[in-house]
Amino acid sequence: MRKILIIILALAVTGCTQAPLESQPLPKSQIDAPIKRDVPNAFFSGTKIVEIKEEHRAVEIMSWFDSNHVLFLQEDLDGSTLIKHNIYSGTTSEFYEISGWILDVVANVDHSLFALQVINEEDKAEVIIVSKEGNVELTINDFGEDYSVFWNEYDAGSLILTSYLPDWDFETYFVDVENDKMRQIEIEQSYIQWVSKDTVAFLKWDELEPSFEAPLYLVNVNTGDYEVWEDNVIAYISFPDELSLSISVDTDYDLYSSYKFYDQQEVFREIEIPILNTYSEQWWIPYYTYDDKNGIFYFLRPKSSGDFISYQDGYDLVAYNVYSDSEETLTTLERHTPILISPDGEVLLVGERFETAMKLDERVLVPLWQD
Repeated sequence: MRKILIIILALAVTGCTQAPLESQPLPKSQIDAPIKRDVPNAFFSGTKIVEIKEEHRAVEIMSWFDSNHVLFLQEDLDGSTLIKHNIYSGTTSEFYEISGWILDVVANVDHSLFALQVINEEDKAEVIIVSKEGNVELTINDFGEDYSVFWNEYDAGSLILTSYLPDWDFETYFVDVENDKMRQIEIEQSYIQWVSKDTVAFLKWDELEPSFEAPLYLVNVNTGDYEVWEDNVIAYISFPDELSLSISVDTDYDLYSSYKFYDQQEVFREIEIPILNTYSEQWWIPYYTYDDKNGIFYFLRPKSSGDFISYQDGYDLVAYNVYSDSEETLTTLERHTPILISPDGEVLLVGERFETAMKLDERVLVPLWQD
């Protein structure tokens, strides 16, 4: 996808579970005996989290629906269905069904709207905006062959849409979902991050001189005014509470990357994370997720610097409190893998398909379904 830093991450999570307990019938007539059922993993781990029933054939978890529910994907020959699953009660209900294929689900800042990136029955890409009640608010198609969605973290009803064209070019649109309006805007790069209600940031890559770092620019989506914010930045990430993060190094030979946290565009905190070298323009960045309710940045930290391909020493799952400038290691994982915090900051999804969950007050990894 165009000059986007590819965040390389891979972590396989192992959870301590035991085989289901088998119930034994009494030595008398079994005619009236109740049907034997598998004991859920929650019984053995002591956690309150309840897994998805095997009958639902979960493919992967796509997003948090709210603090108690996840949206998981179910597929068959007729298409895709998003199912809402309560991780505490185990109850499920259908959220949205489509005859095509759901590729991604991106929730807005307050989880009141969900952007579904799909391939429809005609094998064309679409973005479908669905409300929390499962109603279609807006359908976007025929603007390109693929799309990226960047929800406005300061206005829950608007987003920027990047449309990728057949000739490796792209177009950018500001989308007002509430008023069903779209307008094209000029931004030089396809990957952006919101800085305020009307300002976004992007890295201005030089296509003639490839590099792993670039100047960080700000642009007003209403006026089109540009300004340089920082020089020589590897990546930039924004969060909903006016906090953001840039990644940089002093030299090509550094063993640690500098992670600078900004509060309203002023440097607020700084931490260092070991570098895993990819020997390419694609800089290694650990998987991360941010709890904006409590100001905690979760990330996977290697034990030491090294080569990404050969590194095998595991990754610490670290909770860094940005405001108190303190950190805690929650556990160590064998490999790098995606993580996603719940809206209330109490549960962490872990895994390539978010197939494992950790309730942070228990720190036990529990499978959310059985393959």
